[in-house]
Amino acid sequence: MRAVASLVALALVMAPATAGAFCRTTSKAISRDFVPSPDQPCWTQGLPLYWKNACVGFAMQKNASAQISFDDAVQNLTAAFAKWRGASCPSGSGASSVSIEVRYLGPADCDQVTYNRDTTIGNSNVIMFRDGVWPHDDPNNTIALTTVTYDPATGELYDADMEINSNQQKFSLASPPPADKIGFLAAITHEAGHFLGMAHTNDGAATMFAQYKPSMSNLASDDIAGICSVYQPDGTRVTATGPAQEIACDPTPRHGFLSQCTTTKSGCQQESSDGAGAGAWLMVLGVLGVVIARVRRQALTSL
Repeated sequence: MRAVASLVALALVMAPATAGAFCRTTSKAISRDFVPSPDQPCWTQGLPLYWKNACVGFAMQKNASAQISFDDAVQNLTAAFAKWRGASCPSGSGASSVSIEVRYLGPADCDQVTYNRDTTIGNSNVIMFRDGVWPHDDPNNTIALTTVTYDPATGELYDADMEINSNQQKFSLASPPPADKIGFLAAITHEAGHFLGMAHTNDGAATMFAQYKPSMSNLASDDIAGICSVYQPDGTRVTATGPAQEIACDPTPRHGFLSQCTTTKSGCQQESSDGAGAGAWLMVLGVLGVVIARVRRQALTSL
């Protein structure tokens, strides 16, 4: 199993829209030489990632943030995931919703990014704030980081954890948010896309664009095309090896729900970040083992 993390740093600069197509997160780390362009908007090496389960559960770390209360965080995260669930897809019998749902499971004590391979321990898909310190690169520009664990043989997602940079960044629940703050719902709707396996698009109107805009709380046609392509209304998942059928809805995290942290860690970690203005993708590779790999991808930056 391997883990990929999508780091969302949102840019407060309004960038011009560029025509593009949706992109999917893959199992292969993005080359430092890759620059998205109209001719090649997506990094396509490796296996595209997807959840096979018809529904996925997440937990909210109980301490939440001094900026965003626990209840407000849960309410907005539920709304963010519902944006993706509510995408209206074309189908043989007319428009229909995507075949993926994300459900809230409850509070979690754990405030660490971790995945437990031991079938007797469990996991949580926890979402947490970082009020005290942001422990990753580029803290002044980074807004959030989502780490997903997957099967390297198939691309099936096993786990996802999200960190929100409430140490340097200022969030607002208002709609529209004030100019000096980041719309919380917009930021986490983008992150929810990463949670589901979506990567950046070069469509400037899309929620999955690499620069923050308050409008990101509403999906654009590019986002809808992407989520509908991966999680088709009839339950089909589009994978590197052909269509795969969803498994029955069970939001319980892999191996069971666990609220507490464990110390089980192993594997490879890969980190990447992109400067939103230049569209460049930078990468740092650190080898820690052979079982789990994490790719951290800066998705939205604050400039």
